[in-house]
Amino acid sequence: QQYRKFLLIEYIKKVTYMESTNSNLLGETLYQAGLISNTQIETALADRQDSSYLRVGEIMALRGWIEQKTADFFAEEWHVLLNQAEKYPLGYYLERSGLLTQEQTESILEEQKKIWVKFGSVAVLQGILAQETVDFFLNNLFPLESLDSALIGKKDLISKVEMESEQTSPPAETLQPES
Repeated sequence: QQYRKFLLIEYIKKVTYMESTNSNLLGETLYQAGLISNTQIETALADRQDSSYLRVGEIMALRGWIEQKTADFFAEEWHVLLNQAEKYPLGYYLERSGLLTQEQTESILEEQKKIWVKFGSVAVLQGILAQETVDFFLNNLFPLESLDSALIGKKDLISKVEMESEQTSPPAETLQPES
């Protein structure tokens, strides 16, 4: 009986420690993504002391700092997604995290077709997301692509412009002065 009680107490300590560690990691991740401040993390951790039945992400959502879907995404899915070999478009992750709605994603895609700017840049231009948040997703999910230009298909666009200018320019022989 004593041994079972000891095991139960040790288990509770371990779970409490793991939740505390995950809370700190969640707070750190949300901070790095530009979604919350250090003050908000400290407040949520203090609230956690008072109401141990709530998780830090739940506290942040209840306070209106982030959506519950966003807290759950970063607490439960983010670290798994970082290690996945198969990657999806940026909009998929932003929508899955609750940072974009389906309508916002569609609006960004429509605008993207018009101005030839990458998805994340359009989201920032439209004021939907902060640049810091877009950079966080790109740097963590697509580290090589985060160094690219904000323009879509820059090489393709340059080739297209060069081809059009060749078609509208007179042949090189007609540009030579007559001798």
